[in-house]
Amino acid sequence: MASCDGFLALAAQHDVALVGGDTTRGPLSVSIAAHGFVPAGAALRRDGARVGDEVWVSGTLGDAAGALAQWQAGTAIAPPLRARLDRPTPRVALGLALRGIASACIDISDGLLADLAHIARASGVGAEIEADTLPASDALRGAFAADARRVLQATGGDDYELCFTAPATQRAALQTLAAPLRLPLTRIGRIVAGSGVHCAGLGPVPPGYQHFA
Repeated sequence: MASCDGFLALAAQHDVALVGGDTTRGPLSVSIAAHGFVPAGAALRRDGARVGDEVWVSGTLGDAAGALAQWQAGTAIAPPLRARLDRPTPRVALGLALRGIASACIDISDGLLADLAHIARASGVGAEIEADTLPASDALRGAFAADARRVLQATGGDDYELCFTAPATQRAALQTLAAPLRLPLTRIGRIVAGSGVHCAGLGPVPPGYQHFA
């Protein structure tokens, strides 16, 4: 019931109709499909990043993964981290505001490294980011040592913040739109020629959740 309540609350907030159902066998099955409309040519896609663009993220990273790590370790889960895991906030307003500003965009569901790699692959470019620039909440900083925190921020998923690229000329525009949204936007790196994602200050780690792995 709690999960259904969450779906209904988000649906009401964004004027979305929650319809249909799926009957299956098994202990748990959740299947969701979202449908909508966007003006022609205005969709935020993965394939628009260009060499020289800057890489940005919204909010803070690693909170949901931190809550999961605490649960898996059998320790008390910090309430702010648990809230980010149980009730992530979709950045709909930011996504709308980024139209005409961002060159490419993706939400962080599988981990920053994995999802930024999707942008890099679709755009035919590489990306360089700095581990020390990744934004962290006070709750995450208080719960994990720096090295463990960086891994959670770079590879943990389910925060559903936005990772996007934009030309350096849009930096002022991004700073301007962050204030009314009450959402911090952090520049974490840049798009370069080549392929893949390199994170300076972070040792070898799994890039994040890999579908069908």
